[in-house]
Amino acid sequence: MNRILLFFLLLAPLSSFATHIVGGEMQYTHMGGDEYQVTLIIYRDCGPTNTNGTYFDALASVGIYRDGVIFQNLLMNLNDADVSELPVAVDNPCAVLPPDVCVDRAVYVETVTLPAWPTGYTLTHQRCCRNPSIINIQMPEETGATFWTQIPGTDLVSSNSNPVFTAIPPVALCAGDEFVFDHSAFDADGDQLLYSFCTPLLGGSFFEPTPSPPPPAPYTDITWAAGFSNDNQITADPAFVIDPVTGIIVGTPTEPGQYVFGICVEEYRDGVLLSTTNRDFQMNVVACGLTTVSSIQTSPPCSGLDIPFGNNSFGGEEFSWDFGVEDIDTDVSNEFEPEYTYPDTGTYEVTLIVNPGTECADTSLQTIYAYDTIEALFEVSGGECVGGGREFFIDAQSTTFNGVDFFWDFGNANPATSVEEDPGSVILLDPGEQSITLILNFLECESSLEVPLYVEPFPVAIIEEQDNFCGGLELTLGNNSTNATDYFWFFGHQEPNSTAAEESPTHTWPDYGTYYVTLIADPGTACADSLVTPIEILPPDPIDLLYSIQVPGPCDEDTEVSLLYAGSGADEIEWDMGDGSFYETDQVDHEYENSGEYTVIITAYNTLCDFEETAESTVYYDPDVLDLPLALPNVFSPNGDSKNEFYRPYFEVELGEPFTDYTNNRNVFDYLEVWEILIYNRWGALVYDSTGGTEQWDGRIAGDLASEGTYYAVITYQRKCLDSAPIQTGQHFSLMR
Repeated sequence: MNRILLFFLLLAPLSSFATHIVGGEMQYTHMGGDEYQVTLIIYRDCGPTNTNGTYFDALASVGIYRDGVIFQNLLMNLNDADVSELPVAVDNPCAVLPPDVCVDRAVYVETVTLPAWPTGYTLTHQRCCRNPSIINIQMPEETGATFWTQIPGTDLVSSNSNPVFTAIPPVALCAGDEFVFDHSAFDADGDQLLYSFCTPLLGGSFFEPTPSPPPPAPYTDITWAAGFSNDNQITADPAFVIDPVTGIIVGTPTEPGQYVFGICVEEYRDGVLLSTTNRDFQMNVVACGLTTVSSIQTSPPCSGLDIPFGNNSFGGEEFSWDFGVEDIDTDVSNEFEPEYTYPDTGTYEVTLIVNPGTECADTSLQTIYAYDTIEALFEVSGGECVGGGREFFIDAQSTTFNGVDFFWDFGNANPATSVEEDPGSVILLDPGEQSITLILNFLECESSLEVPLYVEPFPVAIIEEQDNFCGGLELTLGNNSTNATDYFWFFGHQEPNSTAAEESPTHTWPDYGTYYVTLIADPGTACADSLVTPIEILPPDPIDLLYSIQVPGPCDEDTEVSLLYAGSGADEIEWDMGDGSFYETDQVDHEYENSGEYTVIITAYNTLCDFEETAESTVYYDPDVLDLPLALPNVFSPNGDSKNEFYRPYFEVELGEPFTDYTNNRNVFDYLEVWEILIYNRWGALVYDSTGGTEQWDGRIAGDLASEGTYYAVITYQRKCLDSAPIQTGQHFSLMR
């Protein structure tokens, strides 16, 4: 039985600046008048872990402060101190302590004269540094200690001696046992004392380990490591607690390691706090041995009724075995390693006492499971496709008895596990190397078996990616399926011959377009796999190049040319506007900088077919209005000589001179918003009406040539962007052939 030792010390100096301080405290006694005896107690590591061999300070500085100002730097001489090595002992006589445990104590004593003062005095001593292996504070190798107390002033009392701790902390104790330590103090004045855990104080530094004099209060607390605090200074279960009245500490340390620990005692008189004295020390938790250990070694559980017992005990001379059979007294032995045959199967509690009847006797208990052997056995067969996987059948053959628990692990399967003795069958869902495991449990007895098996891959339907486009209605389909031998194709239409059972069929579709083709690998089986993919059936010339161009008229509000591709089969469109501008969208709105004639080229491209088609159109662009007066001829001659063949209006540039410099193939009517002409003969009969669909009179009446002579025209017109309303006028004119 191993236990844990707890040491109130620090054992590992690792730096040249003396990491050897284990703890300390400050006391004073009023000798009468102005005389006080000051006692400083320092603990140091004197074992081999104090690798620097650091000894006590030859002169220990105690700073005496009055109202925060140094009154005296009291130098206490080591030559006058009482130095002794603390005894190393534990309450457990059977514990074996680790070797080389050593703690020295130095008691410095000096008498000092301190005149009566209303606010009293503060006494303090500082020393660096602590053991770097301490685990409950941060940077312990750079962390020193402060030991201090207060002498109350005459405003409170006329005389006082501070409390004196009555017991030296024990060097070691066994964790696992309840730790009870009387940490009380004696007060010569009979004052009331209250005890508490308190956070140790910083003091000294890496660069000034022994300040002389030490600085005045206030002092800084050490910084706890994560998980530790003033109320949780050491890992323990139950946690350490202190009785505030008696000073008794109780707790059970559980975690090996070195710890800093702090205790404070407060002194009250008539309810008034006179002083606080702190004690700062370290604890070390290690595994400790015992003089006698009982240890039973047995064979594995469920090995039958004949049980040989091994003996791993040490420190023993006599042995007493009890094999745990109830209602008999013959199941005993004094042999070192006996063998016993149990009368029946069952669970038994075996007891071994080493050196029975002695002070350090040790006892161990061992539970024995006297049962026949259990063995996990089974065989696996099958492998046909069922329900999305392959079904395997389990033939359970385990040797068992009542009460055995079964656990089957099938991996990614349906079911994934089972607790049945004979699960029957299982469907494995993943192809490749797999395994089935059976685990048998009975009390502490266990047997397991893993059977590897290979799951044949499932068929996977794969249609080769299409790379042949625009070849017409006929196409050969590639088949990249795996683990399959039979196939079924559906070509995505309802025409005759829309299916095939070939591996890579050639098919003729009824029309061009996109078809969703289905491939089933190993059709008609439980392992069948299917895939649907789109197939593009396109003609060699897939582009229908339809487009429109809308050119703005004179004075239109919108002055942009509108172009629209309305065809099909093209996935890229480019417009060349003839003025250095290019567009790549189906719909374009473009405004030319200058009026004129432009050649627009449209190029359509089909990526799949790598096919291109172009077309061009002439665009006449002139959005400007023609600001000229409108006039009518007084004579026209429709005689077939292509001169003056129609009676129609014209724009007049000079008196009687018509405008002829039209652009973009335009004429006078392109600049008129409203136009209507009615022509009457000399007797007032209407012979021509432009509302019938023609803009000008060709000199015919109902298809026949009109007679020469005088006629009368009534016109209504409105010029674009110039006239705010229609204008009506009339005149006589002559028809001559």
